[in-house]
Parts: sequence; C-alpha cells; structure tokens
Amino acid sequence: MGSSVAEVATLFSTPVVKINIDREFTEDEVDCLQNIPIHKNPNTMMNHRSVDSFLFDNFAKELKDIKNFCEGRLTQYLEEIEGIDINIANLRITQSWLNKNKPQESHHPHTHKNSYLSGVFYFKCLPNDEIHFESQTLGLLKSMVFSRKKITLWNSNVATINVKEGDLILFPSYLRHFVNPNKTKDKERISLSFNTFPIGEMGDYDGATYLKL
Repeated sequence: MGSSVAEVATLFSTPVVKINIDREFTEDEVDCLQNIPIHKNPNTMMNHRSVDSFLFDNFAKELKDIKNFCEGRLTQYLEEIEGIDINIANLRITQSWLNKNKPQESHHPHTHKNSYLSGVFYFKCLPNDEIHFESQTLGLLKSMVFSRKKITLWNSNVATINVKEGDLILFPSYLRHFVNPNKTKDKERISLSFNTFPIGEMGDYDGATYLKL
C-alpha cells in the first residue's frame, strides 16, 4: 500500500514581478539614458547614480513610453496580485533615478523608504546579470540552526532573479535587495529605479483608517 503524497503550501509569499518591455530602445531613449549626468560619493556610494532623481518628470518626452510601461505594470500588480480596486486607489511614481555599475562597483543591501512598490528597469545588463532579494523573516523567526545538506525554497535567505535588457522588476519597497560587484573589465550595468506612493482613497472611515491622498 503506497503512502500519500505530501502537499506543501507556500504561505504568505512575497510577490516580485519580472516583465520585459519586448521592444528595442528608441534613439531618443538611448541618447537620454546614456548621457544623463552621474556622480559617485566615495564615502557613501558603491556605484554611480544620476544627479537628477526625478528623471521621469524632467525627461518626460524622452522617457514617456518607458514611464507608461512602468505605470501600466504597477496598475496590473495592484489589480491582479493585490486585488485592489484601482478605480478608488492607485500608485504614482515619485522619485526616479539612474544607477550605473561600472567595473568592480556593486549595490549594497537596502530597502526603499517612503515608498509602497519599487521598480528597477534594465537598460543595459552585464553577462548573466541578476538581482538578489533577502528574506525578511527567516532569520527573525527561526531560532534553531541546523547544518544544511541542500538549499531549498524554504531555507534560503536569498532569492536570485536573472535579468536582461528591457526587464522591469517590481517588488514591495520593504524588501531588502542588492547587486553583486561588476566583475567585467569594460562593461557597465545601467538601470532606472523608481519609487511609488498611493493616490486616491484608502482605509475605512468607520475604522478610523480612512485616507484621501
């Protein structure tokens, strides 16, 4: 008599979306993103970043289609993943900036404060490029430490997502993430990051949680 097959329920997972724009970049987009002024503070930064942190606003014409793509995917995330009524509330993009990782540069583990969902749009990638996300709860909730024989979906502290040019990654802004050092000799990674904040009506009037933003 055979034994029953065990069912594993993945409870309370964190949704991270990857979707590609599925087109070539236009000449205006290439010129814009390659020539945006960048800087690096050696005391506080591990990579280069654009001086301007409102690119979608200040380069509205050149980046219009990319911004529309990102906004559409944000709405889809809210509606299809979180089940939110987008006729009542939605998200607006707040700050948007460029990251350039030159050879040997990396991006330290961090979260995005004062934001609901964050996004990273990849304009130029390295060979076998990836972004890493850290577990928010595994180390906090587990008090026992075993010697591990293998890495599984349920014992890993870090999840890796492979990316290519044109990919958009959307994730909750509280999710800690990082990028490993650029190990190439002459290539750079260029990505456009952005934060969001709710607009519309939220919460419950009778429950004293109502907000109109």
